Amino acid sequence: MKFSFIEANSFFKGFILFLRPGTYLNFLSGPFTFAANTIRLSRWISQQPRAAILNDFYQPFRDYAKRHTLHDHVIEREHIRSSPILYLEFGVASATSFTWWLEANKHPDSRFYGFDTFEGLPEDWGFYKKGAMTSDAPVAIDPRAIFVKGLFQDTLFEFLKTHDINDGTKKIIHMDADLFSSTLFVLTALAQYLNNGDVIMFDEFNVPNHEFHAFTCFSDSYYIKTELIGAVNNYYQVAFRIVK
Repeated sequence: MKFSFIEANSFFKGFILFLRPGTYLNFLSGPFTFAANTIRLSRWISQQPRAAILNDFYQPFRDYAKRHTLHDHVIEREHIRSSPILYLEFGVASATSFTWWLEANKHPDSRFYGFDTFEGLPEDWGFYKKGAMTSDAPVAIDPRAIFVKGLFQDTLFEFLKTHDINDGTKKIIHMDADLFSSTLFVLTALAQYLNNGDVIMFDEFNVPNHEFHAFTCFSDSYYIKTELIGAVNNYYQVAFRIVK
């Protein structure tokens, strides 16, 4: 009976592929993917704690300034205002968040690295087209800060070859890459360097097909365990602690 079921499954799968439904139903793949990821996001939200952590769910309107409330919460909860950190930001743009962290942590041994193409999005993102959100590369006015220009896929591996990011310093990784591809690339590239207590923040987490989807693919593929330590704007901005 088991063998027959396997054979039947194989036959119908092959027959469906033979019919090439993608040639006339491909227009459904985008909406179906979005619907599936939205359902997964909703289920994930229902499983998150709302007591004892910063979590403003549910709010009818978004207040983007709340992201700095989240950042401040991370600093206080993780006791890193006066201790050295390794801050890695992916998606710097005009460096608003990057500068905020520079000013919030003054420890002389802290290091701050900002990665961005500074030429806008490398591909379409929702209503935003390729090249949107272009920004001039900011000038590093703090000797602890360095900006790395270029696609993450072109710059991050070279950076990791020449910089020791696993020296025991607590890492604060700020993901503001927006795109699924960019976010997933960075997370997978950094997977082997993540230690217990490191923090990963996301700036557009509740976009179902992008940062949320990248995070779930990454967590499932690398068996990474995280603890939610803060969320604002209905999980648009979130912070996780690595748990090992």
